[in-house]
Amino acid sequence: MIGFPVGVFVANGMEWYFHKVWLHEFPSKNRNSPFFTHIAHHKRARLNGFHDEGYAESMFKNAEIYNEKTALYGLTAAATVFLPVAPFFTAGLYYGIWNYWKVHAKSHLDPEYAKKRIPWHYDHHMTSNQNANWCVTRPWFDYIMGTRVMTDASTTETNPLAMKMPIWLEKRVNKAARRILPKAYAKIDENSKLDQLNLRQGIEVAL
Repeated sequence: MIGFPVGVFVANGMEWYFHKVWLHEFPSKNRNSPFFTHIAHHKRARLNGFHDEGYAESMFKNAEIYNEKTALYGLTAAATVFLPVAPFFTAGLYYGIWNYWKVHAKSHLDPEYAKKRIPWHYDHHMTSNQNANWCVTRPWFDYIMGTRVMTDASTTETNPLAMKMPIWLEKRVNKAARRILPKAYAKIDENSKLDQLNLRQGIEVAL
């Protein structure tokens, strides 16, 4: 049974890695990459207050949606190799992949939902630096890797797990996270301050 939450955690790490490397770094250097369509998604969301009507369209009518769904189907197929030996872990991966699509699509059709429920992804699109906040469903690996950048544009989560919990427990979780990840939090604090400064000065970091 422990395999399921481990699978969900690994799926969150996959979100972070593939979003950062394959959807941003690689297409920015290789304009012929099929994932260059992700840059167009960023431009459309930026110009429309986070909204992207493409997520209401069929994958066969929208190249960006086609590429995103095809990649998710591919990851699901790849995850299946673990099924015979780690069924619960594989189920966690399946859930993580499915939840990514559900949350991502819903957020871009309902920006208010994004602001309140997944502020880290809203910040990814709407702050001065779109090369941060790589996670979509939960910000776990952004905290681990120090890539969470917070802004006043959204309703920032009150703990790194982005889960509702009693205040007494939340205080302990926040304290423990800062103690365990001091370098990551130093980057988070520094980059969040820089982002706020950039926003006040009208500075945007290029994709």
